[in-house]
Amino acid sequence: MLEDQDLVPVATFDTLSEAEIAKGLLEAEGIEAVVQDRPLASLLPPVAFANGGLALLVAQDELARAQEVLATPDQTGPGEGEAETEAMAAPPAPDDGAV
Repeated sequence: MLEDQDLVPVATFDTLSEAEIAKGLLEAEGIEAVVQDRPLASLLPPVAFANGGLALLVAQDELARAQEVLATPDQTGPGEGEAETEAMAAPPAPDDGAV
């Protein structure tokens, strides 16, 4: 549990959405993380930003691994996810007049 450990910032973000995505990436790798000032950011985003952004905190002993996870680029190669997105966004084919 993170409450019993010294927490250190691994990254800072301008928006709560970005911080939550990074938190999810870390948790997918088994690294517990917490967004500092999350309640403030959800109620008053400009105030959180004015305070230097949102810090994503991890346990000191997980810092190096967390930095590595966040520095690793997305593992889906270029174009892999794009075909699905394009297929979903494509309009339906015109009807041949058959009723």
